[in-house]
Amino acid sequence: MLAEQEQFLLHLAHVISQQERKVVSKIRERAGTEEMYLIFIREYDRVRGQIIRARYIRAEATLTLPEWLSILAYFQWRCAYCQNKPFQVMHHLIPRPQGGTSVDNCVPACYRCLKLKAPDDTCIQEYLATLKPRSHSCEHTLLHEETS
Repeated sequence: MLAEQEQFLLHLAHVISQQERKVVSKIRERAGTEEMYLIFIREYDRVRGQIIRARYIRAEATLTLPEWLSILAYFQWRCAYCQNKPFQVMHHLIPRPQGGTSVDNCVPACYRCLKLKAPDDTCIQEYLATLKPRSHSCEHTLLHEETS
């Protein structure tokens, strides 16, 4: 996927997430092309389904579509484990009941690596390390907004 397509999908996800009603015809219109619409709606459904499953078992359910698209962009829409194949599923690093569906527990994976539980996860550890400073800065921003 091209960088400008990733940016467009991320922008569309931010716009759609701010709307109270998610109207398919509006999403299709904003997506521009049928290909972009199909990619967007597939990932929207994937995140929504995982959130529903997590809430059903009373696990953390905080992953948003923009966060998921950022994760996919970080791993270049490839499996987080082997980095060779296009991703096929959202994998929970810690099983959903314990870890929930959150930005620090979900990565893209291919079926082969999911089945083998790929042992080489250095890319995933690097990714998780990038989350620490970002979550700290978000907390600082929220704290600053509350005191203002």
